[in-house]
Amino acid sequence: MNGVSCQTAAVVVLYHPLPEVMENIRTFAHQVEMVYVVDNSLPPARDFAARLWEVRNLIYLPQGENLGVACALNIGAEQAMKAGCDFLLTMDQDSQAAPDMVEQMMACLALHDQDKVGMIAPFHVTKADRPYAGMAAFEDVMTPMTSGCLLNLTVFRKAGPFREELFIDFIDNEYCLRLRKACFKVLRANRAILKHNVGNIRKYGPFIATNHPPLRRYYKTRNRFLVNRLYRRDFPCHCLFDRVRLLKEIVSIILFEREKAAKLSMMWRGYLDYRHDCFGKYEGGSQP
Repeated sequence: MNGVSCQTAAVVVLYHPLPEVMENIRTFAHQVEMVYVVDNSLPPARDFAARLWEVRNLIYLPQGENLGVACALNIGAEQAMKAGCDFLLTMDQDSQAAPDMVEQMMACLALHDQDKVGMIAPFHVTKADRPYAGMAAFEDVMTPMTSGCLLNLTVFRKAGPFREELFIDFIDNEYCLRLRKACFKVLRANRAILKHNVGNIRKYGPFIATNHPPLRRYYKTRNRFLVNRLYRRDFPCHCLFDRVRLLKEIVSIILFEREKAAKLSMMWRGYLDYRHDCFGKYEGGSQP
């Protein structure tokens, strides 16, 4: 399909998808001209892929290995730009889009100078966050999650690709801060709704336990320290707030989550690897 012009494409990253992921894809496939499915499963999810033909505007791109979320997003962006697309919808496999999500984000974009908007996010409906009637139609947000975001590919060409050395986690934070540093807007269209799963999330008063496994804790810790180092001079308040959030996450793990020792150990390993500039896919980490 390369060379076929379209306005908006979507990329969804697969990693050992469950059957219900097919229905998730259906929620946004009709809202875009093309869907690029980048499969990071090892081995590729062939049984699942056999069902993808049911979606007419879909291209399946098996990678044969887990290249990470950032690399998969870059593959989707490259495919979309080759196809002449102006925008890329970045989707997680466990997210469901409202029927008018893309339409609502485009309506938000129409209210602004398109050349100055780097990304528009939807409102993420999770167990911790719900929309309310009094919300403005759109608002400026600092670092929304990647899933469901509409990426301006003209800006993407200027700002550069997602940082593949992060592999997974804080890819969205880094990219949004990069856009902001380059004076591009990051907005949220509050009428555009996305149902998004963020771990096995539980809220305990001021604390939120995401129950992410130890390996995810490794990536989140390692990458957040890198993002803090890159942007603490440009966005000191944001980086300070993130340090507070890290402390709250540690408390949540100790008080409310299982595998406490394993998670805290992997967080320490993530910090050590950050200090040793050891990034990319976790292969056992650097030596202290």
